[in-house]
Amino acid sequence: MKILLVDDESDKLKKLMQVLTSIEGIDKANIIHKLELNAAKRELINTAFDFMILDLNIPEVLGEDPKNTAGIDFIDEIIGVDQYIKPKQIIVLTAFDDLQVTFKELQNKLAFQVLKFDETSTKWSDIIRAKVEYALLCEKSKGYPLLENKCDVAIITAVKIETDAVKNLKDSWEREKIDGDPTYYYSSMFSSGLKQLRVVTAQQSEMGMSAAAALTMKIIYNFKPKYIIMAGIAAGIDTKNNFGDIIIPTEVWNYSNGKYVHDSEKDSIISFSPDPKSIPLNPDIRELVGQDFSDVLFKIRRECEGAPQHDLEVICDPMACGSAVVANRDIIENLVKSHSRKTVGLDMESYGVFYASNNINNQTTIPIVIKSICDFADAGKGDNFQKYAANTSAKFAKYLIENELKF
Repeated sequence: MKILLVDDESDKLKKLMQVLTSIEGIDKANIIHKLELNAAKRELINTAFDFMILDLNIPEVLGEDPKNTAGIDFIDEIIGVDQYIKPKQIIVLTAFDDLQVTFKELQNKLAFQVLKFDETSTKWSDIIRAKVEYALLCEKSKGYPLLENKCDVAIITAVKIETDAVKNLKDSWEREKIDGDPTYYYSSMFSSGLKQLRVVTAQQSEMGMSAAAALTMKIIYNFKPKYIIMAGIAAGIDTKNNFGDIIIPTEVWNYSNGKYVHDSEKDSIISFSPDPKSIPLNPDIRELVGQDFSDVLFKIRRECEGAPQHDLEVICDPMACGSAVVANRDIIENLVKSHSRKTVGLDMESYGVFYASNNINNQTTIPIVIKSICDFADAGKGDNFQKYAANTSAKFAKYLIENELKF
């Protein structure tokens, strides 16, 4: 894979190189960087690039003052001049707010992504990493044919206790391995009326949104499921809910998105300025999970070892997703409830699953998160109800697959 960087800012170039060279499968020798537009144009005449990452504020010739429209003019020239070998993807990365706004006006027409470079945030680098990793997957797949509809449902988990609960749903699972992919996948057949459904499951290599997004993209690309379900455990926020209650979020939002800033009123104190992003649940699924499941939940509770003395409930409200475990009520009040008062749960993966499902090429896979409450995100966090919560989540996921989801 060949990548062209067109940027004359040394700090930005250094960080870009760190991001790109940390991706498995990227050879540093195939990353070309140019400090001026004229040099970049010469490269495009002779070389086919998979990615071009372009700074808008770039001079025509090194040493000259750049024009504000130079980067946009360059993109127009690439599109209009037959002599250039067009890069497969162009990403605009700029540190200037005014240039970002200017380019966004043309973004819908040109279909190029514009990212704001910010040293205090990883949002730009996470997006670039995800795009390059997906392109590598596409490149790797050229050697063998793709099979359509290789499974009906995928269930993904983040930790072993969740994986064990999913594996316990069936007596047998067949292990599958994909060349070049370190993840182990397991498949089994579920029954939906007279129809047999192929279900694939896999566990993330580590906890967190990035790992969730990466696994989601791999599963969608390799298995093309109609639904991808994240099952497992989460923290509850509202103490009127109980251990084992099943959260099916109507939307997931990323409360850890934002940047760290210096607090001018408190010298040397760094504060967090949030910029939360949310993704809604598919409206058909939202209607489906809003039913009364009392009889089903009574049966699930009876089947699960270690059930506490209360009825099991399904909760359909927003879930917050962040990059770290939360065990402090002040964080919940200041960072979560203040931005979405209806939020009922916290986890570290759900936003990654929704984001990847909604941004993969030609996506048709519907993401669903089914996570049960195992603690209440405070200093009293423990693992007393983790197994019970993992089991209520997995069993309810199985019920939906076999009785409610449409195939």
